[in-house]
Amino acid sequence: MDPVTPVSHHNRFRLDEIRAGNAGEMCRLFGQVFGKPMSPAFWHWKYPHSGGHGIGVWDGDELVAHYGGAGVEVVLDGQLVHAVQICDVMVSPKVRQGVRKQSPIFLATSTFIDRFVGYGEEFLLGYGFPSNRALQIAVHLGFYAEVGKMSELRFPKVAARISDWLYRWQPVEPDQFTSHVGTVDLLWQQMQRSMPEAVLVKKDAARMSYRFLQHPEHRYHIWLLQQRFTGKTVAAVVLKEENDRILVMDIVGARSSFNQVLRQLAIAARRRWPQPLVFWLSTAYAEQLQIAGMETTMLPISTPANIWTKGPSPEQLMNRWWLTAGDTDFL
Repeated sequence: MDPVTPVSHHNRFRLDEIRAGNAGEMCRLFGQVFGKPMSPAFWHWKYPHSGGHGIGVWDGDELVAHYGGAGVEVVLDGQLVHAVQICDVMVSPKVRQGVRKQSPIFLATSTFIDRFVGYGEEFLLGYGFPSNRALQIAVHLGFYAEVGKMSELRFPKVAARISDWLYRWQPVEPDQFTSHVGTVDLLWQQMQRSMPEAVLVKKDAARMSYRFLQHPEHRYHIWLLQQRFTGKTVAAVVLKEENDRILVMDIVGARSSFNQVLRQLAIAARRRWPQPLVFWLSTAYAEQLQIAGMETTMLPISTPANIWTKGPSPEQLMNRWWLTAGDTDFL
């Protein structure tokens, strides 16, 4: 990528893409803004490995703002398209000038979207997990429109029934995953067919390997739900063990199985862990799940759509994204 032409008051700010040579500056800014370090391995996994990009804004020799995105593949209306998950939107406290035009964060955001997002660009569309406040700022500036919300589902202690014996869970160790690639890909195909209206981040075996097995910092559990007598695999789920919860990162399989899968998961998780089982899911789909005793809470997180450049309209995307914790970069 060629250097971005400086745009600002008297050319005060310089813009350029974050690459391996200046990624250390981005990681330092991340630590200043979010209070925790970003390792070089995590930056490489999130950006170069995914085909993503980051736009930085320098004030003199100091990086003061950043807007990034990790590359993903998404199924939209039956077609596989390139998309970007927006992440690491940040500005140094030293130069916070509100969100007016020509501020560092405005320059980073507008430059990124202009260069990468929309019809004819590298990414057809973008999504992310901004707080409601951050989304409203972006809406005010004309970058985004809201097309969905996120909910948190908490599962109760589920009493096992005799019929639950018909199912069993098979844990998949990382070194065993390659033997289940065909099964996971079949489940992904079933999911696509059963949810033609949904906008789905690709969840095949290759994506699962990248997102969960190759993550440089977190470790996850991959389980397969099988019918005990036939051995047929009903679904694949990914779990993350945290201090105060067991987080369902992803579920892959036919939509018609999800209530049963989550019920079986609630039973198995309670047997293994004392922490509650929690699932993040787009609100429009969370409302369709039916599990007795499940508690649903709206999260302060919205789903954005790009309106800065021409692309699929908010009306085309409204309440269609199926997003889970596994579609984030930070969990």
